[in-house]
Amino acid sequence: MRIKTGFIPSLFTILNLFTGFFAVTRILVGNYIAAATLIILAAVFDTFDGKVARLLGKSSRFGIEFDSLADIVSFCLAPSLLVYSVFLVELGIIGAMISFFPLLFGSLRLARFNVITLEKGHKPYFVGMPVPVNAILISSFLMFNRRFSGHYGDPRILLPLIVTFSFLMVSKIRFSAFPLISFRRGALYSFRSTLWIVVLLLMVAFPSVFIFPFFMLFVMYQVVDWINGYEEPRFSVFVRKRGEKNG
Repeated sequence: MRIKTGFIPSLFTILNLFTGFFAVTRILVGNYIAAATLIILAAVFDTFDGKVARLLGKSSRFGIEFDSLADIVSFCLAPSLLVYSVFLVELGIIGAMISFFPLLFGSLRLARFNVITLEKGHKPYFVGMPVPVNAILISSFLMFNRRFSGHYGDPRILLPLIVTFSFLMVSKIRFSAFPLISFRRGALYSFRSTLWIVVLLLMVAFPSVFIFPFFMLFVMYQVVDWINGYEEPRFSVFVRKRGEKNG
């Protein structure tokens, strides 16, 4: 008797969707740290659905679309509502417009991702910052500041970050996928895998301390890598083209 496994990836997507919805309910009652934690947990579930689908050979257009709909709730709507409720509720329509950024640009990012995936298949990197990374950065910012300062953070710092993160999501900057952990690909790969496990354990054990700094460093590294260039230094190419245009 063959055991059907096609539902397993969708199960992780459902967990992602429910966790994002539950985060929204926590925001509505003012439990912001619980909401931030649930958004990060939703990102964990989101990591598994695609990997499990490819592992089982069950990738489908339905799975891609369902995953994106779940991501809109967990990583676009929930972070936008979190920012509005914590920092901008007193600004009314202006606050709503600013906090709309993660929802708007995240939705655009997901739509573009679906088009690229359907036309060209999965790539070993992402074009633009993935929406779960943006949601994790916003959520962990609150957790990090609450841990060290007793409040949710300075909006004069967070709001420029939100604008920057929003444009990074729809940028053409390549963001590398997190590496697969394996100890069967040589000593160097085993060392990297061990380092990743240590980092993951630290983030699990001390989420309010390590998650925000780690993901900020991750994003900064991707941007610096883009400036340096992938095949050739992009900044020098920009300067050369600008010089040719001026000449």
